[in-house]
This record gives sequence, C-alpha cells and structure tokens, in this order.
Amino acid sequence: MFRNRSQGSSESGASCAFLAVTLGVAFLLLSFVRIVGDLNSAAGNVAILQSAIEGPVWKTRLAFNTALFFVALLALHVAFGLLGWFMSILSQRAMPRARLSRREWLLIWFLAGMIVLLVGNATRFPHSSLGQPYHEALRGIGLMGIPLHVLLYSALGLAAIGTTISASWRSGTLARFAGILATACVVVAATGFHPLESTSGDSSSQRPNLIILGVDSLRTDAIGVQHTPALHRFMKDAVRFDDAITPLARTFPSWVSILTGRHPHTTGAFMNLLPRAAFDTGATLPQELRKLGYRTTYAIDETRFSNLDASFGFDETIMPGIGGSDFVLSLVADTPLSNAVMNTWLGELLFPHVHANRAAHFTYDPDAYVTRVERHLNSSAPMMLAMHMTLAHYPFTWATSEAATGNDRLARGDYFEALGRVDRQFDDMLRMLERRRFLENAIVVVLSDHGEAIGLDHDVLEQQFPGRNDPDNAFQRWGHGTSVFSPSQYRVVLGMRGFGPAAKLLPPPRHFTEPVSLLDLTPTLMSMLGRPDSGDYDGISLVPLLRGERSVADDQRIRFTETEYNPIGFTAEQASPSAVAAAASVYKLDPVTDRITIRMDRLDWIMANRQFAALLGNRMIGAAVPAGKRAGTYDFVFLDLGGNGVQSDADRLREALRTRFKLRFEPTSPGD
Repeated sequence: MFRNRSQGSSESGASCAFLAVTLGVAFLLLSFVRIVGDLNSAAGNVAILQSAIEGPVWKTRLAFNTALFFVALLALHVAFGLLGWFMSILSQRAMPRARLSRREWLLIWFLAGMIVLLVGNATRFPHSSLGQPYHEALRGIGLMGIPLHVLLYSALGLAAIGTTISASWRSGTLARFAGILATACVVVAATGFHPLESTSGDSSSQRPNLIILGVDSLRTDAIGVQHTPALHRFMKDAVRFDDAITPLARTFPSWVSILTGRHPHTTGAFMNLLPRAAFDTGATLPQELRKLGYRTTYAIDETRFSNLDASFGFDETIMPGIGGSDFVLSLVADTPLSNAVMNTWLGELLFPHVHANRAAHFTYDPDAYVTRVERHLNSSAPMMLAMHMTLAHYPFTWATSEAATGNDRLARGDYFEALGRVDRQFDDMLRMLERRRFLENAIVVVLSDHGEAIGLDHDVLEQQFPGRNDPDNAFQRWGHGTSVFSPSQYRVVLGMRGFGPAAKLLPPPRHFTEPVSLLDLTPTLMSMLGRPDSGDYDGISLVPLLRGERSVADDQRIRFTETEYNPIGFTAEQASPSAVAAAASVYKLDPVTDRITIRMDRLDWIMANRQFAALLGNRMIGAAVPAGKRAGTYDFVFLDLGGNGVQSDADRLREALRTRFKLRFEPTSPGD
C-alpha cells in the first residue's frame, strides 16, 4: 500500500509539473495575441528587411538570433510556471489544513502571479501591447500614495516569503530552508537586483580621464533652465563653443568625424550603414589613446543606424546587438513577463538585443541604460569613455513617456518632453561617474551629434530657401540631415569642462563665438595630451584659441556640412508606402554578420539628391543643390545672412564646394 501511494504521489507530482509548464507556455502565447495584430503597423520595418534579405531566411544570423530569443522567452515562461508549481508544494506543507490539492495551489499561485504581472505591465509599460489597453483604467489607483502594482508586488512577495518560512519550519530541516532561501534570493535578484562587476577610477594617474557625453538630436537653443537644467548647469561651468556645427547631421558620420578629426569625404564614412570595408578612418582617437595607456570604452543605447563598434579602437563596447536582429526583436520583445525583467541584469543576459535598447521604446527605461554602463565600466585610470544617449531622437518615446505624436504641436511637445527626460539621464550619468571617482581627474566633453528641426518657423532660412513653396520639401522642416538651409539641424552643442587636476588644461568658464566644428575635437584633445602632431586631421586644434594665444578659428574659416539620404515622403509624422519602398530598395542584410548595409550599386543614386553647403563664419552660406536639369550637376545658391557679402565671397564658397565634394555646377554665365 505504501508503495502504491508513493507511485501515485510521484505521478501526481509529475502531472502537476506538466500542468505548470503548460500554463507558462499558454501565458506566453496569450501575450503574443495582440503583438501579432500590431505587427501590421510595423510594415515599414518588415518591408525593409524583406527587401534586404537575399536567400533563405533560415540560413541567416538573423534567424539564429531570433531562435535564441524565443528559446530564452520560452525558458523564462516555463520557469515562471515551475515557480508556481514549486510554491504549490510549499503551500501544501505550510497549510495542510486548507485541504487544497497541489493543482489547486498551482492555479492560485499562477493566476496571482499573472495578475500582478499584468497590472505591473500596464502601469510600468503603458506603450506595451498588453499595457496600453489597461493603463488609463489603472492610472492613479493606489493606497496612501503607493501605486497599485507596488502594493500587489509587495503582497505577493510577502505571501511567498511567509509560505516559504512556514513550510521550512514545519519540515524542521534547516538545509531545506537554506535551499529555499537561496531560491528566493534568485527570484528577487531576477526582478530588481543589479550586481556591479566594475571597478572605480584611480585618480592617481597623471593622464586625465577623457569622457565624451553625446546627446542625440540636441538643439543649441534647447539648453536652458526650462527644458534641460542639468545640461544648463554643466555648460554654465564649462568652456562653451556657441558656433559649432557637424559636417553631416546624422549620428554615424558625425561620430566618425568626432573620433577621427577627419571629414566624412576624407574617411568615406559619409552616410549611415555603409559596409565597414567601404571607408577608412585612419587612426582614431581611441586607437591613439590606447598607445598612451588608456582603456577605451564606447556606450550607446541605439545601434540600428549607427554601427560604431570595436573596430574603431575600443577595448569594450556597451550596446545592444548590431544588425537586422535589432530591427526585428525590438518589435516583438513585449510580454508582461519579459518586460518585468527586461531592465535588470537578467534581461541583459536573456535578451541582449533588447535590454537597455532605445529602439524597443515601449520597454526602454533610461535608468537601465545608466545602470548597464555602470555595471560594465571596468577601468583604472586613465580611461577614455565615449557615450551617446539617444532618447531625444524621434519618436521621442520611452516606457513611461506621455508622448503621443500625431500633429506638429504634439510632436514638438514630445521632443521637449524627451529632452527633459534625457537631461535627467545625463545628470544621473554624471553622478554615477562622480560616485565611481572617474571625475577626480577628467576632461568631460558634452556635445550633440546634430540638432533637430521640429517644424518651427526659424528652423528653415525661409526667406532664402529655394523651392520653399514646393510641398515635396515639407520634410526639410523636420528631422536632421534633410536640409543645409536648416541651421537647427547642423548646429550642435559643444562644451568642455575639467575636473580635478585636469581643470588646469582649460581656461575659466566662458563662451567662444569663433566658428568651430566637431572635426576639431580629436586634434584638440590630442594636443591637450601633448600629442599635437599625432594625426593628419581636417579639423584643427582649439588649444591656441583656449589659451588666448591666437584665434586659429577666425571668421575666414570655411566649414562644410551636407544632407544625407532622405526619400521623398518620409517625415517626422509618417512615411508613405512609396517612401518605404524607396528606402527598402537600397539596403541588404549580410546573412553571416547580420549587418544591414547600403547596396553599393545604389550609392550613386542615393548621392544624387544630396545638398552640400560651405559656411563662411555664421554670415554666409554657399549651397550646392541638385539642379534637376542634368544628372550629377548642381545649382549654386549664395545666402548673405549678414548683408555684407561681396562677389568674391560667393566665388570663394563656390570654389570650396567644388574642391571639397568634386561637384559640377550648372553654368551661371556664358564663360562658366
């Protein structure tokens, strides 16, 4: 009889465990019901990927990464079901008088956990597929200022702890209690604990830490107490350059120029998603710094169009995975259970393409990016850290944002809301670096890779803008890299501040009005470190200007900028089907590396609609605009913003454009 009872108990336990696994899988499938329907709204991304893939999908790295993702997702949900089964065993031991079967306890624990996850998901991730329908209904519900999801999490956690202690007490085995306690610790860690593996800085090094903090899409007129108080405080105590521009208002070309001191047409890195073999950066800033004993790190929270990686000279990169997997998985990584752990160390382990990834905006937590950077920073001084924060980039949303783009007014509001949040993220980054002692001897550079046009009247030089009444040019009032007649797009924030002994390398806080470029950063930093001749740069060192020795960046300096690939029909508000089709036709996906790159055989077609500009100080602009008369020719447009220009200035700018970009202009006179 005892043997039969034991066998029955074993069979009952096995069937209960099978039920737990089934419940976990069912929860996963139910979580995807709405996502499948919502994928229709992501037709643009899907169309681009379908066009980019050559050959069977299942033979690509994309398929492999997607399979790994779903295996991790399945394992997480199965573990959730088994956790309910484990709690059902403890509940029977802790409360034998309840006379509930193990299956009944399993259903109670599983349903309770699922309800808590759903409520928490709707509260913490209002833009997620299963959060959006219920967010408004749950908004504001709580007790004594404590949100409902916190109350439910706390109640369920206390119930689990109480059950564990009671079951252990009744079993009378300390070892069992220790095992259960260890299991509970794992569960707690999975939902909130952030182990730090990094070390702190060492201020004893004679060379200063070099820290470059980039803020994506940051307009120069956005720095102020109202929208960006932390950035305002930093700039108030910094050396600030009020007339700085980027040579190309897109993240990847801009950052390559920042890290090389060379023009995009010198390196060949003149657009996003070029194959790595298509451009040659020469020696980069991190490569030069490694020769001086620096450990170099690059961090970014969005990599879809900016594919900087270790090949640029970084010892370590902190970022989501690069490639087609980023496009796909950021669309589908959205279940209440995965969302609950996504912004923890477990989320980074299970879902490396989605954790702290701005592309997955419905789960992106700006704090998780700060924590991830802190967790991986592992360097003794001297350290070079280049870090980029992309929250202020369109679509201006994150996990808890209120943004809801739909018209010009709302889109502008969304932009400034995102600016406020990235400002707090910037402040948290600085505090983390200070807490970890990386600022005890450091030069900190704060910059934007480009600005952002948000449809304001002054975002385009309206009175001189060629074709200003053409409806096809409406997109030039929005975004970045769309018009050389939009200073809001190519003007950038640039400030430098010294901490500790490194403060002696910079003058007291002040504003410089001389024209400078992001190309100047690398030669300036290398000159500060006593290596002024370490590279062949297009930019110039600003050290003589900082020292007041001479103004090397005077009003006669010509700087260049240009636009990037902009299919007609793409705006900040929507993309027409024809625009999506045009965009899809120029990309391809490498099946081995998973990298999405430009099709080089389409490069001439892509470049045909690009605008180029040469700036003389901030007073004159010479622009080359596709003529539309003969392929590969340009009209020259001269804008005299100061009213003091002469014909020789126009001729100089035109010749500079011809030389720098190898352009052919439409003749303006019989002898031209």
